[in-house]
Amino acid sequence: MVPPRITLPANRTFEVFRPPLVTPETPVRETPSASFGDLVRMLAEGIADAQASLDRSSAEMVVELANTEVEIIPNVTETINEDGTVTFSNGAPQKVSLLQLGVRPTFYQFSQAVCEVVMDIKIVENETENGTRRFSLFASTSDVRFERKLNRDVKISSKLTATLVPVPMPLRLEPVVTTTPAPEG
Repeated sequence: MVPPRITLPANRTFEVFRPPLVTPETPVRETPSASFGDLVRMLAEGIADAQASLDRSSAEMVVELANTEVEIIPNVTETINEDGTVTFSNGAPQKVSLLQLGVRPTFYQFSQAVCEVVMDIKIVENETENGTRRFSLFASTSDVRFERKLNRDVKISSKLTATLVPVPMPLRLEPVVTTTPAPEG
C-alpha cells in the first residue's frame, strides 16, 4: 500500500499518510490467548510508535517550512505630497521562508490512551527448566467470540480511545529574532 502524496511548488512532495505498520494485506493468524503483560506491552509499544510518527511528522514540517520560501515586500513608504496627494513606494522584494515569517508546526503528544476489551483472564502456571513454578496472567477472547457466534446475549464491547493535545514547539527550534533599525541614508 503506497501512501498518497501531495506535490508542492518546485516539485517537492510529501506523504499525506504514513505507510501502515501492518498492511491490511498481511496474513494474520489469530492466537486464542496471550500473556496479559504482552497485551499491555503491545499497547504501550503501539502508542510509542504512534508518538514517534507524530514527532517525525512535526520535525518534517519544520524542515518543509524552512525550505518553502515566499516573496514579501518588507516595507512600504507612504509619502504625503504638498498638494495632499498620497503616494506609496514598495521596498525591494525579499525571499523569506515560512519559518522566518513565524509559521510554526503544531506538535502533539498523547495525553491519555484507553483500551477496553472484553476478555477472560486466566492464571496460568508454568514450570521453568530449573523446576521452579511461575504464575502469570493470560487473556483470552476465544470464549467471548464463541458466545458471539452463537448469538447469545453477551454484552461485548471494545473501545480504544486516544487523546491528543497540542504542546509547545521545543524551545531550541524557535529562532531568536533580533530587530534592528535600518541605517539612515
